Amino acid sequence: MRCDQQMGLPPEAITFLELNERKPEVCPCCNRPYPKVLTPIGLFEGMFETKYQLHRHELTNGKYADEYLQAAPWHSGPCFFLGLKIVNGLDFKWSESEIAKA
Repeated sequence: MRCDQQMGLPPEAITFLELNERKPEVCPCCNRPYPKVLTPIGLFEGMFETKYQLHRHELTNGKYADEYLQAAPWHSGPCFFLGLKIVNGLDFKWSESEIAKA
């Protein structure tokens, strides 16, 4: 079966966001966090003209990190590997060997 395959962000980028992304506010009534609000910054297209959003993440230091489509090799459909570029120049990417294994 052919389908879009979301590989997402590399593990290092996920860890970076867990430690550095601005946390959502907490509801004063129920003490639960409000849903995270991500800013859409672009789109990429999958099979059958399906569109997927790329997002900007706000960081605790006031800067931001942007997702981008790093690679989309084809294995029974496109495998979407996302990268994460930080405004200060740090860039989290999948390695070529990780992409080749998909």
